[in-house]
Amino acid sequence: MFAPLNKVFSKVTTIEDTAKLSTELDTNPYFVTTPAKVLQIIKAIEAESSFCTIELGNSGETYTSRIIDVQEDKKLLSIDELIPAPGNEKLEQCKQLKLTTYLNNIHLSIALKDVSSNIAEGIIFYQAPLPKRIFYPQRRNHPRVAITAHKLSFQGISDRTDFTVGGTVFDISRNGISIIIDTNIARIQRGDQLNNCILTLPNRSNIHFDLIIRVIKPYNEGHSQFLVGGYFSQLKSTKQQKQLEQFYALVERSEIRKQKDY
Repeated sequence: MFAPLNKVFSKVTTIEDTAKLSTELDTNPYFVTTPAKVLQIIKAIEAESSFCTIELGNSGETYTSRIIDVQEDKKLLSIDELIPAPGNEKLEQCKQLKLTTYLNNIHLSIALKDVSSNIAEGIIFYQAPLPKRIFYPQRRNHPRVAITAHKLSFQGISDRTDFTVGGTVFDISRNGISIIIDTNIARIQRGDQLNNCILTLPNRSNIHFDLIIRVIKPYNEGHSQFLVGGYFSQLKSTKQQKQLEQFYALVERSEIRKQKDY
C-alpha cells in the first residue's frame, strides 16, 4: 500500500542531521513551537518512513499510517490512508487526529486538525495544515539511548490486571526505559504501573524498580509486537541506582563512538 504512494510523492529530500534536534528545542522542554523546527521534525519523520500511531477522538482505538509528503510552500503534510480500513471512515467524519511516533528514539505526538481526504492515481490519502507545535514528553537532560549491543531482559507485574509482562529493552535513559513485548495480553494502558520490575544488566546484575507507563504503541506493521515506554519509580536501592547510571553512561559513550565512526 505504501509503495505506490511513495512513487506518487517521489522526490529528492535533503534532511539536516536529526541528531541536532535535541539541542535545538525551545526553552520549554516538552514543546517545539518554532515553525522551522516543527517543519524539520516532520520532514525527518517522513524521511525515515516511520510507522505512526493514529488516535481519533476519545474512542480508545488506534490505527497505523505514515507521513508521505510535506509541502513546505503550502504548509501542508500528507499521510497515507489508515490501517485498519474502518479508521478512514471515522477520520472523514471527525477531521482531526493525534499522531504519535518515535524520532531518534524519542517519543513525540502531533495534533492535526482540518484533515481532508484526497485521491492521487486512485489512491486515497489525507492532508492537513502543518501543526503549530509538537509535543515532546521527554526532558533534554534525560535523553534516551538505543540498546543495540546488548539484549536486556525485563519483566514486571501489572498493578491493574496482575499479569506478568516480559520483554526486551529497546532504549534507556537515566529516568526510564522502553521495552518491546510480543503481545499485550496484560492489557497495558497509559498510566498503568508495573510493579516488582526486574531489569537484568549484561553483568547479570538485577535492577529492581516499579515502572509508570507513559506510552504503548504497535512496534511493527502487523501489530504482533508493542513498544511500551515509562519512567522509573521506586528504585530499590542507591547501589542499584548507581549501577543503572553506570550502565547508561557506558551505552551512551558507545553510541556516541558509533556516530563518530559513521
